[in-house]
Amino acid sequence: MASVAPLLTLRRMFAVLVLFSTTRFVWNGWVDTQVLDPIWTFPFDGFEWLPRPSTAGAWVLFVGMIAGGLMLLAGRTAKVGAALFFVCFTYVELLDKSNYLNHYYFVSLVAFMLCWLPTTAKTPRVPRLAVTSIRLLLAVVYFYAGLAKLNPDWLLNAQPLAMWLPQHSSFPVLGPLFATREVAFLFSWAGAAFDLFAPFALFSDRIRPYFYPVLVTFHVLTWILFPIGVFPWVMIASTTVFFRDEWHVQTWRLMPWSSWHVPDVKSEDDGLTWSTFQKVLVCTFLGVQLVFPWRTLAYEGSMYWHESGYRFGWRVMLMEKAGWATYYIQNDQGEEREFPIGDFLTPNQEKMMSTQPDLMLATAKHIQEIWNDAKGENVRVRAEVWASLNGRRSQLMIDPFVDLTALQNDWGQRTFVLPLDSVIHPRQYEALKDSLRDARGW
Repeated sequence: MASVAPLLTLRRMFAVLVLFSTTRFVWNGWVDTQVLDPIWTFPFDGFEWLPRPSTAGAWVLFVGMIAGGLMLLAGRTAKVGAALFFVCFTYVELLDKSNYLNHYYFVSLVAFMLCWLPTTAKTPRVPRLAVTSIRLLLAVVYFYAGLAKLNPDWLLNAQPLAMWLPQHSSFPVLGPLFATREVAFLFSWAGAAFDLFAPFALFSDRIRPYFYPVLVTFHVLTWILFPIGVFPWVMIASTTVFFRDEWHVQTWRLMPWSSWHVPDVKSEDDGLTWSTFQKVLVCTFLGVQLVFPWRTLAYEGSMYWHESGYRFGWRVMLMEKAGWATYYIQNDQGEEREFPIGDFLTPNQEKMMSTQPDLMLATAKHIQEIWNDAKGENVRVRAEVWASLNGRRSQLMIDPFVDLTALQNDWGQRTFVLPLDSVIHPRQYEALKDSLRDARGW
């Protein structure tokens, strides 16, 4: 058995952060720009059936998130609050892949765990697995983020930090250092070492007191330098679950409200027990988190280029991709024209679509549907996409003369994506364009 104190702290701090984050989202007008304004959306695979919310529906979802956060904070209805927040938050995230961020996924996972973890003072002692499970999830996030950094771009070329850090050369005191390549390499190697070492340091009672200030410094620095939202603060707050039980008890007893105090760790209560089914459920959940990120090994080529299996794998800040996509439609008479894709996508959607192959296929199908509805013509759709990854010169990303509407957005190999570093200069492409068109029968 273990004390509920670490889980109680996690619940309260998580509730404060999601309340702040949701309020910030609403305040900044992102409900409109990310949920209501887009003409098209890119739902996650298997969730295309989710209806897009109306204006009233969107506000119901965000009010539900705030209500869920308040219930989580209060504690009496913590599990109901966690469930309400999880459903509303995850619903919004599933609507559009172009808005995906690792920390959104992490927030959904923690909210899901809080639906069934005991986190209130009513149960002073809980199964040790309840506390260990959330600790293992955090360990997976850090360790897998570290493993992902063990790639040539990050270690041998300090990319993408070598492009990002010079943008902060005006930063007080340290600014000139950020412009040097040596600091980019220092940050790259230190970041990989930090992520890989973090789980072991956090589990160690001896090392943790010295490591945690490093963790806070690391996350605050990344928050200052890079636009990654509240993720650093979520990690700073969540990792307190590794602290000794006595720390949680003493910290909450500093609060003037006795109702916020944490039960003494020496409570004589026999504690809550879990059934075999509950234990199997928790272990299955953790097993999925351990195995799912490895699915990318089933694909050939650079994961950072074709992005098959990239999401949900804790690959954080590993690439800088820029892309430019031009779509063309061809009717049954062989007449071809450019499609004004910028009129149908938000700036963020267009940016994400131009570098993510699955969004390119979804965009082609949207184009075919809207053209069929508007003109009654069943058209083929192709795209010329030029993209650059981590400072490489721009290159053709996908086969420019394949009918994208004939392809399926599934978990198969993305054969329409050209290999990374198979560079064709724009002038070469113009010379080869007609022969490629004929070879593809376009």
